[in-house]
Amino acid sequence: MKVFLTLLLVFNLALAEGNYELKLFEKVLTGIFENHVIQIYVKDDDIKNMLEKSQIFALVDRCDTNTSLLVGKDFKNLSKICQEKPVFTTNYRYYKSSPNVFGVFYWRKGRPQLKFKTKAIQIFHLNLPKYLNRYTQ
Repeated sequence: MKVFLTLLLVFNLALAEGNYELKLFEKVLTGIFENHVIQIYVKDDDIKNMLEKSQIFALVDRCDTNTSLLVGKDFKNLSKICQEKPVFTTNYRYYKSSPNVFGVFYWRKGRPQLKFKTKAIQIFHLNLPKYLNRYTQ
């Protein structure tokens, strides 16, 4: 019985972490892109699988003029249109090195980290909700 309860607890914690990330993406991105359908281009399979579970986002197979933003770890060799789109990344190094990245979500020492670049937010004319202002740099 103890083994069963332990396995059940571990399974629920594993599921909760994935749901936590999805809820965070929904809360953050809907707060920033509040006036329209959020069309997201994703290259990473892990992130794509997570975002497909959401009813809020519309995932697109290719980046074009209708794409709202790019979400992922690293975007190289993109078309000219995509190079000018805002990026929300899951890689801190890419966040620091790319001027198009306006925000990052990553894990450090088992804790979730969320940061936004004020300059990139201004460049893309994004409106950061008040509840996210404490995460700006």
